[in-house]
Amino acid sequence: MSDDMWAGVRKRVFRLSEHPRAEQVFGARGHGFRLGPVMREEQLRSLEADLGIGLPTQYRNFLLHVGGGGAGPYYGLMTPTLSNGEWQWLGIGLAYPGQPTTAEFAGRPFVAEALQSEIAAMEAREPRLEAFASHDEFRHAYTVWDARYEELNDAQEAGAVFLSEQGCGYTSLMVMTGPHRGAIWEDLRPMDGGIVSTGQDFAHWYRSWLERTEQQLLAPR
Repeated sequence: MSDDMWAGVRKRVFRLSEHPRAEQVFGARGHGFRLGPVMREEQLRSLEADLGIGLPTQYRNFLLHVGGGGAGPYYGLMTPTLSNGEWQWLGIGLAYPGQPTTAEFAGRPFVAEALQSEIAAMEAREPRLEAFASHDEFRHAYTVWDARYEELNDAQEAGAVFLSEQGCGYTSLMVMTGPHRGAIWEDLRPMDGGIVSTGQDFAHWYRSWLERTEQQLLAPR
């Protein structure tokens, strides 16, 4: 997509904020159709220095031309923020922010896909009480298993940004490194669904939300 793909998007979002039924849109009470200020080129270069890699192009242009965060899918977009000397994504202006992500963590290799088979194998080996001679042996085995399982679960988060809180613990992430860079994935671990691809890049994900919302509020009734 061309650099002008974000032309007029900021005005379109603000137009939605003025609609009398704006609060009826899912997630609107989280972001209020407010957008943060656009970011400057020097800010993005500083962020990329912490990240250790360039930002995905579509998202970079969004930050330059639409806003740093705020109105967007679900409860709104987290904002890249320089805090205590390091860049991180924070829920600036959001009523229901997602989990913060540091740029250093987001710049690590994205391994969620590669870990799926190992996590599945771990789940199949979950210790069962009936397989042990005593409760003490079971507790020890389960403690060791659980520590490794949590380690693998947490490792899935590296290389991505927690971009938008969906509610009920579900989250939209954007991959920052590797072959899936710039793609939107979902964290469905609260329902044991893992971290999975949506098949959408950032621009399609955001613009689809905007178009659906315009149809909901602005289409003739």
